[in-house]
Amino acid sequence: MTSRREAPHHNTLYCVKQFGCRRLECLVRNSEYTQRRYRRVAYGTWQPFMDAEPVRRHVEQLRAAGVGTVPIAAAAGVSTATIARILYGKQGQRANARIRTESAQAILAVSIEDCRIPDGARIDGTGTRRRLQALVAAGWSFTALASEIGIHAHCLGDMARAANLTAGNARRVKVAYRRLLQTTPAQLGVTSQAQALARRVANRENWHGPLAWDDTTIDDPTAQPETSEPYQPPARNGRDSMRMTELEHLLALGESEAAIAKQMGSSEDYIHDLAIVLRNRKTADSNDTRKAA
Repeated sequence: MTSRREAPHHNTLYCVKQFGCRRLECLVRNSEYTQRRYRRVAYGTWQPFMDAEPVRRHVEQLRAAGVGTVPIAAAAGVSTATIARILYGKQGQRANARIRTESAQAILAVSIEDCRIPDGARIDGTGTRRRLQALVAAGWSFTALASEIGIHAHCLGDMARAANLTAGNARRVKVAYRRLLQTTPAQLGVTSQAQALARRVANRENWHGPLAWDDTTIDDPTAQPETSEPYQPPARNGRDSMRMTELEHLLALGESEAAIAKQMGSSEDYIHDLAIVLRNRKTADSNDTRKAA
């Protein structure tokens, strides 16, 4: 009888898919992934792969700044082989044209500072607190976030109030935050009751949602949340969270996200995130209207 080969590691789906691993924690991870996949297919948001070119450019920019591929992979939580395949290809083949969306988002979220700080180092928790608080304000319970981020719900609750935390946990929250902005809690199976409870917690704690911050202020301890409700056309360097009406107008005119980013003085990535938030808000409003009817 042929014995089952032992997987080289047990921190991804690889051990189950390629080696038939039967460890309980690995089977649970595989089951959770399958359930998320089915939900996203049902909602039409399943995009397992994306173009590797933006990721390749980002890695090259980090390398040009003196960062090696090993710290980049460690900061993103992916293997060095993943980085190598998008840079050089595999076994003499061309560099990969596509990359798994989750890996791409993790790599794109890596900054130079991320690569220079060890996972175990204690860092300021401002940005992590705000990201977790914003997700709770958007209807994500800590229990739901635990399965998406891979950190226990109780620990996430502590981190949402912590003055400092480890760099490794901060990176995991940062990657998940960017990904979760592109969907809604309902689309990933969070019940309406859990969403309502999460929003009540955020309201009680005076936590601010994603639109209170932009990508230049969320990590800045001296920055204040943008809470103004009435829309007023801001200066070119104003907060993106004040410009949702302007963004909605420009998208309705058929302007590309790249052109809007240039016009509003923001990064293309952040305009893309805001556009997704806007679309998700419209979808939720439409669903509420249909239910009321």
